[in-house]
Amino acid sequence: MGAPPQLRRVRVRELVLVAATALVVLLGIGCKPQIGDSCKLSTDCSVTGDRLCDTSQPDGYCTIFNCEPDSCPGSSTCVEFHPKSDRFVRRFCLATCGSPGDCRSGYVCIDPSKRDAHIIDSASAYGNVCLP
Repeated sequence: MGAPPQLRRVRVRELVLVAATALVVLLGIGCKPQIGDSCKLSTDCSVTGDRLCDTSQPDGYCTIFNCEPDSCPGSSTCVEFHPKSDRFVRRFCLATCGSPGDCRSGYVCIDPSKRDAHIIDSASAYGNVCLP
């Protein structure tokens, strides 16, 4: 014989709750912040510590500091600033863009060479990045 109706309703509620919890967890994982997203703290960019929040940029900028060529994730590229000065050279993963609409508010889609920088990836699909 089957379980009494009350017990079946409890089991159905438990299954619905488990399914809803799993969905929330999956959606949370799928919404990982991207390079170039706004932030206030580095944990806004990554809870694992692999990205940091550059708070010197307007509304913060999720990035990876000291990137190596071809190491940036997703739609980002490694950009070297002040390449002619060993003392001041810095590398950051920056969001790539093809048009102004690809960048968030307050940022422009620009060739990094106009800001004393250049892309150091071996093969970049874009020549422009989102900068303030």
